[in-house]
Amino acid sequence: MMIVKLANFRNKRGSIGNVFQVFASNVFILGLNVVTGIIIARYLGPEGRGEQAAMIMWPRFLAYSLTMGVPTALIYFMKRKDEDQGSLYITALYMSIILGIIAMALGSVIIPFWMKDYSTLVVEFATLALVMSPVALIGSINTAALQSRGEYRQFNFMRYSPVFGTLIILLILVFTNHVTPFMTSIAFLVPVIPIAIWTTVRLVSYYKIKQRQKRRSAKKLMSYGIRSYGTDVAGTFSGYIDQILVVGLLSPSALGLYVVSLNLAKMLNTLQNAITTVLYPKASELGANEALDLTFRVFRFSSIITVLIGALVFIAAPYALIMLYGSSFDDAVPVFRILIFQTALASLSWILSQGFMSIGRPGAVTIVRLITLGSNVILLNILIPWLGIHGAAISLLISSCVEFFIISFIYKMKHKVMIKQWLISGKDIRWVFERVQQYRSKY
Repeated sequence: MMIVKLANFRNKRGSIGNVFQVFASNVFILGLNVVTGIIIARYLGPEGRGEQAAMIMWPRFLAYSLTMGVPTALIYFMKRKDEDQGSLYITALYMSIILGIIAMALGSVIIPFWMKDYSTLVVEFATLALVMSPVALIGSINTAALQSRGEYRQFNFMRYSPVFGTLIILLILVFTNHVTPFMTSIAFLVPVIPIAIWTTVRLVSYYKIKQRQKRRSAKKLMSYGIRSYGTDVAGTFSGYIDQILVVGLLSPSALGLYVVSLNLAKMLNTLQNAITTVLYPKASELGANEALDLTFRVFRFSSIITVLIGALVFIAAPYALIMLYGSSFDDAVPVFRILIFQTALASLSWILSQGFMSIGRPGAVTIVRLITLGSNVILLNILIPWLGIHGAAISLLISSCVEFFIISFIYKMKHKVMIKQWLISGKDIRWVFERVQQYRSKY
């Protein structure tokens, strides 16, 4: 009876309510990240911040590079009727553990080679940190399952509690005078572990570890996952390849300046992350035409909000960055401003991509992302040696422009999307007000 009541409560919340909830969580996480970023930047400086970033980025990068599209496939099939959700989840969990171990093995070979210009202690720590790769993959499976189940409260808790834990540990390090690149790296890595264990135990106890049809579930997950895997790989590489190349081509201090700019620019992703978190599972329940209509309606509103927020951030950039991180990071201001444009454009492209994903055509997104990734890698290798971190930011911006153009072209040619569908209308405004009123009437 209790489970039924909880399910009904989640259903009453509705898509608008879920977006608000995820958005509020994203804002909270953003605030926590800003505070932790300030602590690390002011106590470590650009060089120490660069070393710390180089040590903690590998577990997630390698883990998300080897997802095989399983988290996306899990959401897609768990939202379908008459599917065995328990078998799908348990099978995906087994697959994530195996893939995480493979990520550890690859990282132990790659890191010493790629970080040869860093100190031995930094390289050794980065290699040991690879034990977090399986944890990261398990976390991605758990978040996918929670999205599919509509448990956005638990989903949000799983996302912000490790960040809050990191802040607590960093404050302890400050008061005990133990702020070093190594100790701050531990502060970022460790809080994820108890949350991953707790969420996994909770879901396993609900679905039960012994499930039939695991082989059938594995075939389904791999069938859809392989088609969307390119999207995961391209998205992961697009999010990390610039930092990886900066690690290999430039100094730790340059990486520190770049990471600070990149992380602060990601504040524009706050709304987009909230929208896509709810949009993809919701659109997957609909028919093709309805899913695409919903995607474009969401895109029109998010475009206006993104432009307004981006303009404000661009104007405040010099003051905000230096005020938060100190004068030693003033060289990051031009890079930050370039990345604001790039982040805004990339976030809108990802919203549009949800339309293809929700109608069972992840291959289109995969092709687009692989093209974007290829252009980005070429530009990064050309512009980073020439322009340093400014070249990295410019490369990302150009690649995001290419991605947006290709997605728009596909919608125009394949789905006959007209110009009016890109522009907001009075009907859209009425639709939003109706959803908001429905949400308020339930509380």
